[in-house]
Amino acid sequence: MPKKVVSEQNKTPTADYIANEYQNWRNNFLWQRLGLLLWLGLICILTFTLRDVYNFFFPLKEFQNLPEVLRTQALFMDLAMFLSLGLCMALRQTKFGRHHPGIVFLSSSWSINLIPQIFATLKGFALPDTLGWSLLFLSQATFLPVRWTLHLTSQLGLFIYYFGLNKTLGLKLPLPEHPELYNVTFILYLFWFCAICNIGVYLYDRLQHSEFYARKELEFAYQKLRVTEAKYRNIFENAVEGIFQSTPDGRYITANPALASIYGYSSSTEVTTNFTDIEHQLYLDPKRRTEFVRLIEEYGKVSEFESQIYRRDGSIVWISEKAYAVRDQNGKLLYYEGLIEDITKRKQAEVALQEQLDFLQVLIDTIPTPVFYKNPEGLYLGCNKAFEEALGLKKDQIIGKTEDDLSPKELAEKYQQADTNLFAQRGVQSYEDSVMYKDGKKHDVIFYKATFCKADGSLGGLVGVILDISDRKRTEEALRVFIHAVSHDLRNPVLGTLMVLNNLLARGQGDRGNLDISASERLSLPASSSVSSIPVPRSILERMQQSSERQLNLINSLMEAHMSEVQGIVLQRQPVRLHKIVEDAIADLQPMLTENQVTLTDLVKDELPLVNGDPTQLWRVFSNLIVNAVKHNPPGLSININAIAQEDKIYCTVIDNGVGLSQKQSERLFDLYFRGSNNRNSLSLGLGLYLCKRIIKAHGGEIGVDSTPNAGATFCFTLPVNQEF
Repeated sequence: MPKKVVSEQNKTPTADYIANEYQNWRNNFLWQRLGLLLWLGLICILTFTLRDVYNFFFPLKEFQNLPEVLRTQALFMDLAMFLSLGLCMALRQTKFGRHHPGIVFLSSSWSINLIPQIFATLKGFALPDTLGWSLLFLSQATFLPVRWTLHLTSQLGLFIYYFGLNKTLGLKLPLPEHPELYNVTFILYLFWFCAICNIGVYLYDRLQHSEFYARKELEFAYQKLRVTEAKYRNIFENAVEGIFQSTPDGRYITANPALASIYGYSSSTEVTTNFTDIEHQLYLDPKRRTEFVRLIEEYGKVSEFESQIYRRDGSIVWISEKAYAVRDQNGKLLYYEGLIEDITKRKQAEVALQEQLDFLQVLIDTIPTPVFYKNPEGLYLGCNKAFEEALGLKKDQIIGKTEDDLSPKELAEKYQQADTNLFAQRGVQSYEDSVMYKDGKKHDVIFYKATFCKADGSLGGLVGVILDISDRKRTEEALRVFIHAVSHDLRNPVLGTLMVLNNLLARGQGDRGNLDISASERLSLPASSSVSSIPVPRSILERMQQSSERQLNLINSLMEAHMSEVQGIVLQRQPVRLHKIVEDAIADLQPMLTENQVTLTDLVKDELPLVNGDPTQLWRVFSNLIVNAVKHNPPGLSININAIAQEDKIYCTVIDNGVGLSQKQSERLFDLYFRGSNNRNSLSLGLGLYLCKRIIKAHGGEIGVDSTPNAGATFCFTLPVNQEF
């Protein structure tokens, strides 16, 4: 009998499925029992045939009142029924009979019941075979107690023939003393006999159906139980964590392979066999088992219970236990059940991380500048010693606090707004502000802050550094006063002296001899001197004039360098033509170029794109580069000036064929106060090229030099093209 395969999902069997299974079982049961019934029928007919044979030769008294035809033709009826049952038995063995046992059942039943009736009808009388019918119906109910509808169909077929056809044909019984076809007792007997047989079949059938349904459900339940047990057994055997059950007195009841591996054993059996005293055999500190039991008794379970244990080889590892108590219905403790995880690597990582954190804390504590860090909510997470000392607070007074807790209200609001802006934009932030230090004074500071992210990319907070610039501010103020003094106390006298010298030289223009200086024009004689005039050679006055001009240039360069450092280069940008600036610079320097016999070639074309720059500052760049080349080289120098458009920039070069520079000189050439060793002007402070670099940087360009000794020098720089034209 084929059976349906249970679905992989182990679903509860449906009623339709079980009903179908029961139908298959009942048909198979009917087919099997039908063979037994047919054999019994053949044997029964054979016994009656032997009776009829005996009666043929030795008449029995019990048949004396029967019609002659029944006594003489009984063997033919026996033979017909025997052959009919034989055909039914052959039909049962066929594929049709196996699939339709009910038809074979009806065929065999009617073969036994209707053959005598048909014979009697042909002979012209009715034949009520109460004994045969009773034996047949009883044997069917006994051997085939299923499908009561088949039994009822078999009975109704017989009764319809007997009562219906015989009544229609008007046939009577062959007994003169009882010719009637039926009577009340006869009908009641048949009704109740058939009813009892059918009720018995129906009840047995329902009982079998219920048992079959219960058996199938039980089979499915067992199957699901086996699958579930296999699944959990698989989880138990292959779990990464150790799974255990232990008794209150310290023995392991069960252990999975993972637990055996953690303890250094090769199998679970070794764990349950060898551990008889967990408290002393397992834990490095036996008191941990006592603490384990106490926590379970108090809370019903333990979680993250970390301990050091001995492995089989004597090594020590860390474990973490999660366990709970299992009790019976009366609350009696049965055993402990839980999970064990090897956390040795995690502990080692925690130790390494703590060491790293301690190192980082020491590192930032050694930084003399205050350092702090906050979370995205603005709470302080930590700081260094310098921050504690600056605020005059301990670290535990700072951590977990906000700016409102540590700073005056007006400062706290500014700090919080700056932090909010940084968190919104992320990245780096720097600005000047003030901080109230522990001395109760506000210090000028620069805040340098940067956000940091967590491993998942979310915002972790910010790190900040506070640079105290109070001393720098005071130094800048002192320097400003100094520069003012230089401007007022040094520049003005030099200008006055230069004006007097210029007037003297202008008055004596064309006179190459001595010049007389009156008392009112004396430069350095005492006011009480009685000399009315002093003859002074013109050459001396000219050298004094040149010296005063150099002093004035040095003072102006010093002031410019200071202003560029403090305020930066201030540009008055506008679209300018580069060739016009170069022409102006060359024209202004023409006397110096002529004096030093310099050959200067201007290759800058007027069709170059406009430059977005400050014409005055760019004039200074070209002038300084030309003057620098002239000052650091002997007379007879050749200089080429060129400019080429390259995409959105103009590439400018100033090339000379002078003595050149060494690699070391080239690297420091644009530094403040750097002076070359071959400078013919000993009073230079080395500010010209420094200012060139500052000006080009302010324009958004780059400047550099390419030079080797005795091969000249090439100064190059870039300027942005004006994109509006």
